[in-house]
Amino acid sequence: MKHLDIIGIAAGVFLLFAVQYIAGGFPVTFFSFPLNIILVVLWLLALWVLYKDYRQNRFCRFLLSLRTTAITFVMFILLCLIIGLVPQHPAMMPMGEGGTFWERLGIHEMTTSWPFLFILLLLQSHLAMITFRGIRNRKGIRWRFLTSHLGLWLALLGGFWGSADTRMYRVPVYKEQPGRMAYAADGRVHYLDYELELLRFEVDYYDNGMPRTYQADVAVDGQEVILKVNEPHSIRFGEDLYLTGYDMHAGDEVRYCVLQVVKQPWKYVQFTGIIMMLLSAVALFVKGPIKRG
Repeated sequence: MKHLDIIGIAAGVFLLFAVQYIAGGFPVTFFSFPLNIILVVLWLLALWVLYKDYRQNRFCRFLLSLRTTAITFVMFILLCLIIGLVPQHPAMMPMGEGGTFWERLGIHEMTTSWPFLFILLLLQSHLAMITFRGIRNRKGIRWRFLTSHLGLWLALLGGFWGSADTRMYRVPVYKEQPGRMAYAADGRVHYLDYELELLRFEVDYYDNGMPRTYQADVAVDGQEVILKVNEPHSIRFGEDLYLTGYDMHAGDEVRYCVLQVVKQPWKYVQFTGIIMMLLSAVALFVKGPIKRG
């Protein structure tokens, strides 16, 4: 059948929406380090063996086809539109229980839904196979082609496999009260391995009394750092500290501020991929399109 691949993907997405409705969202946090690293290695080895030894296999030809590029990108864009147009929030209910029909389908938590992760994994597998083909090209490696595809693959890889290692906590930080207590989105308490204390807080106001900018001088284990909005402080590899709010009712005597701890070790993989795509775009602008033949 000419459209068997489209029918197969559509059936898979439909089946996974049913799984989402019955069982709830995908257990992303279960696949945190080191399990995600092990799975990435095994997944890439399986794809490499498939490409190297079974290139005439129907599934291998499907992963290398232009039709798969179109199908996966269209499906990915459609699901991303849902993420952009429908308010997203973390799942707060037990798996498969309560909620409206659309909530149980995962529309409001699309990034951890079974259909979205299936399409994302299929797209990454497709890009990996294309990259393998580009590396083993008999006419030589087309570096711009390889850089753009490998860059997109790395950007998606960091977001997909690294999501299980991403952690975000809110921390109220008080003057003269060093503390380690942080709170996850679901209200669970987490204790940091360093102390935070508010030393000073400065606010610059508009003429109408609304805050224009503000900054906090915070002691991190006794070391003073200055935090401003959208100017985080790096605690260590993959862990940053953001200033997100303060006691707006206290006037000039601010007694506490609210910080956000973001642990995202895979962000460097994503940054590498984005830089590679930018370099490929610059090369396309400077040297023109890739000549075939």
